[in-house]
Amino acid sequence: DTDLMTFNISVHRSWWREHGPGCVRRVLPPSAHGMMDDYTYVSVTGCVVDFQYLEVIHSAVQILLS
Repeated sequence: DTDLMTFNISVHRSWWREHGPGCVRRVLPPSAHGMMDDYTYVSVTGCVVDFQYLEVIHSAVQILLS
C-alpha cells in the first residue's frame, strides 16, 4: 500500500484490486464538472482472493507462457 515502487509520482492501482473474482465496487462520481472519466472508488468488498495473490498468479502464468 505504499508508493515506494512508483517513487511517489504515480496514482496507479492494480486492476485486480477492483476487478478480482467476487469483488463488488461502490463508486462515487467526481464532484468537479468536466471530469467525466474519473471516478473515486469508495469501497471494494467481497473479493474471493486478495489482489496481491492474483498479481502473483498472473505474473507466473505470463512467465510460464513466455
